[in-house]
Amino acid sequence: MIERYFMEGVRFAWTMPQAVESGVNRDGAIVDSIRAASPMTYIGLSDKVAPQLMTIPISSFGLQMRMAINYDWCDFATGRTARKVIGGNDILTGPMSGCYITRYTSGGANYVGHVGTVGVPSVDAQVKRKFAEAMPQTATGFNPFHAWQTDMTAMSQRHGKAMQFCALVTTGGDFYAIAMMPQGGNALNEWVCGGAKKVLPLSYASLRQKLGILTMGVRGS
Repeated sequence: MIERYFMEGVRFAWTMPQAVESGVNRDGAIVDSIRAASPMTYIGLSDKVAPQLMTIPISSFGLQMRMAINYDWCDFATGRTARKVIGGNDILTGPMSGCYITRYTSGGANYVGHVGTVGVPSVDAQVKRKFAEAMPQTATGFNPFHAWQTDMTAMSQRHGKAMQFCALVTTGGDFYAIAMMPQGGNALNEWVCGGAKKVLPLSYASLRQKLGILTMGVRGS
């Protein structure tokens, strides 16, 4: 599992896959993820790192310079839910600002789903409702942005960089909220990690409520 690599101060060469813009088709449909995972490579440490990296060699965590980080990617499809079959790799998805990330079983396969809200109330209500009504009772989920809300300002000030968020779902079903900061300046496609927070999953019932279904079989507003 790759969550151990996402510590404060770890730097990566990486281009985050672009969102899939649904255009006029922001209809709440559940669709397959189409973007490939772009290469992610460990390229060293920043000048501000997690406390454990001050006393323990980075190699102890399994990282070597220019090492590739293997992962699969689940799209952010605007106004839709993109799903990705969980295979041999952990799954990353993003960027996150309020979307819920889910894990569920359907047709004998395990999936990660990214409920693609866009900040438009009518679109967001539709995509959340359609997924909530379709998701099986195996579904759990979380909101990665919520995990970092109280620490976001302090972390951004510490590093002098704006934060973005990704979600990580491991093959074993654990959820992590990953803080990532673009290096900026002349260092295009370089990122500094702010850390990873393990998040307890919401139950099926709690997830339905968060997605706008107030009681079983009754739609919320």
